[in-house]
Amino acid sequence: MVHAEIEESNHHLREFWKLYAQVSLGGEVFDQDGLSIANAKQPWFFMNVAMLNRPSINQADLKRRTQEAQEHFRGGKHPWVLTASEDWFGFNSESILASIGLVHKLELMGMLAERLSPPTRRLPDVQLRWISDEETRFALADLNADAYSVPKEWGRQALGSAALWRAPLFGRIAYVGGEPASGAFTLPIDNALYVGWVATSKAHRRLGLAELVIRTSLKDARKATGLERTILHATSEGQPVYTRMGYRPIVKFPFYGPDERNRA
Repeated sequence: MVHAEIEESNHHLREFWKLYAQVSLGGEVFDQDGLSIANAKQPWFFMNVAMLNRPSINQADLKRRTQEAQEHFRGGKHPWVLTASEDWFGFNSESILASIGLVHKLELMGMLAERLSPPTRRLPDVQLRWISDEETRFALADLNADAYSVPKEWGRQALGSAALWRAPLFGRIAYVGGEPASGAFTLPIDNALYVGWVATSKAHRRLGLAELVIRTSLKDARKATGLERTILHATSEGQPVYTRMGYRPIVKFPFYGPDERNRA
């Protein structure tokens, strides 16, 4: 079961990130031996991703695949990252990657809930809006840009496109005092619901707003699809919220990118 859940977590991450490249102007998506590319060609490195699509056989295999990813992105002007679950990279992977110029950038935790736990506290009573127009798309984008400390334009390029929202996405924004305070969306992938881009403004954290928008977007998606099982990849800051909601950790996903110190 653990092996199957790790495979599922990798699959959902790949399919989720492919969506952005598919709808991004000039973006590209393709699979090759051991490697999947989802290159949205955007300024935010998080949107230009190479992903292992099977475990590494040995260190030489990992190095070969990483060098293929490097070669692909070398001709472009946008930063990029490489990821997969940590077990798929194999033994001594950070040293192997460092030897060819890649360093650890960030880490997410793949998590799974067969069914959410009931809320442990009363959730806030605030205005909720479906993400259905440019204003609400930009609200989600701006909340995430602030959370990840990147320019608003990058967030809007990643999440604000109307083309992205032609997919079956179920998103909600919570408003406090008329201002966007928290947001999230849910995407059906195969037999599960994938939760992504959860963000809450710094002034409104620890109030239960993230849990509110997650539960509401999942409820919308569940009503439309009948799916209950839900998957996500959490930052360290978000993981306690998800644990409280009934998610359990499956496997870590490190992200590696070019060492900017080596740039001329």
